Amino acid sequence: MDITRYAVRSARYVIERYHRLGLDGLKDGRRDNQGAPRVLTAEEQQVLAAQLHADFERGVVWEGKRLQEWIREQFGKEVYLGRTYEFMRAAGFTPQKPRPQHVKGDPAAKEAFKTKS
Repeated sequence: MDITRYAVRSARYVIERYHRLGLDGLKDGRRDNQGAPRVLTAEEQQVLAAQLHADFERGVVWEGKRLQEWIREQFGKEVYLGRTYEFMRAAGFTPQKPRPQHVKGDPAAKEAFKTKS
């Protein structure tokens, strides 16, 4: 395995694919992999973006959980919470919650550090 730099397990996998599929088994299959299907269609994404922008103009700020419920009600689709933030970014929005602070954080030390920098 020193010649190919493959681990024994990986080399066995390649050999097995070659025996099963011939030369096609040695090709890089990533080129033909289109990935997972989209959760929302282009039209649904446009409706979502329009809703987010309309609510933003009225001063309503959305969060991931609320968007998750809205997608379930509007389109009948279940999405993971992490995907809702992807949809918000695609519509031009970013999460607006501040990052959590450490429980043992010392505000005085933080201010002292700011003045030194």
